[in-house]
Amino acid sequence: RCGMGCHAQEYDDLAGLAGAISSGLEETRAEAIIPANAEAEPATDLGVDETKLTKWRKLGGGDLEPVLASGAVALLDAQWIISHAEAGGVLAHRQALPKEAFLSLADLVEATTYGSLPVAALSYPWLTKDHPDPRGANLARVARALKALLTSSYIPRLGVFWDFGSLHQHPDPANGVMRTEEQNALFKQGLGCLGTLYSHQYTYVLRLTSFPDGHKAEDQAEGTNVAKYFDRGWCFTEQCWAGLTKAGYLSLDLGKMRAGKEYDYYSLTDDCTQDGGRRPPLLPSAFAAELETKSFTNGKDDKPLVKRLYEAAFEEQFGKATVLRYYNLGWGDAEAAQLAEVLASGAAPRLETLYLQDNKIGVEGCKALA
Repeated sequence: RCGMGCHAQEYDDLAGLAGAISSGLEETRAEAIIPANAEAEPATDLGVDETKLTKWRKLGGGDLEPVLASGAVALLDAQWIISHAEAGGVLAHRQALPKEAFLSLADLVEATTYGSLPVAALSYPWLTKDHPDPRGANLARVARALKALLTSSYIPRLGVFWDFGSLHQHPDPANGVMRTEEQNALFKQGLGCLGTLYSHQYTYVLRLTSFPDGHKAEDQAEGTNVAKYFDRGWCFTEQCWAGLTKAGYLSLDLGKMRAGKEYDYYSLTDDCTQDGGRRPPLLPSAFAAELETKSFTNGKDDKPLVKRLYEAAFEEQFGKATVLRYYNLGWGDAEAAQLAEVLASGAAPRLETLYLQDNKIGVEGCKALA
């Protein structure tokens, strides 16, 4: 249920942080899931339309309400990101951003339409130790994708989770300006919900799988994680979370965007889901084995933590899935066999419908799934 973004930021006491996340995991999970009979926040208190709130919660928005309502996580307004990028801006840390950069919980509820929550989580490698995107190059790339997504009539507004702008940061650690005690508590609560943001069946995940033009790993300061997206442990984890139960169009590989092409919603989702843009879900045991090949800045502390968090998200998302939409992903017999292994494990006890049309699954794949 928890993650830290696939970046190279150093934490003063990562082992302590990992322990804090782990110890707070069950508590956070209990807080974040609103049972059907629970006293959830009424529509009048949020100042939103009752019908919209029902739609938001039917799509599982209740899982995100505790961290959004407490301020542990603040989602950036996609339209603000676009405007900031077009003005040549660079993303500042959360505490330095203006109020208009964010969408409130009420804004998100009101923007809920059909098929998905108006929430997107960004998965990307930080470019330097101290700032994820010092030149604003990734900001411009993300803005280009967001502009295309907002051409859909089903996405009037979109809240974006971008770790640097969405979680409380140390404002100026080099000069001893750190998070306050209250901000640290909110930071911990936010970390406890990151797995949900990425693995939720109805959130978008935008994956920046390539470095921006002009970025040279060899120019970075000593101690910077210079591994590519697919080789980084946290990026791999976020990608695997996104590959659990989402429909194909909700997990987009922005590294597949073509230079000079004018995108709308449909052309973007077509390009960013093609040619192996999405693997089948991994069993926790298979995930743990593959994780051993990935690069972490703090592997000793991160690896065992990530394994536990992946397993928690796997069990949670498959445990409540009634429909799985894996269509048009270019999957063949090997992918069908991998999916069959997951389903045979009993991971999805409530599953009623499985969509696999427009793939390349042959007789052997069908046998495995049967």
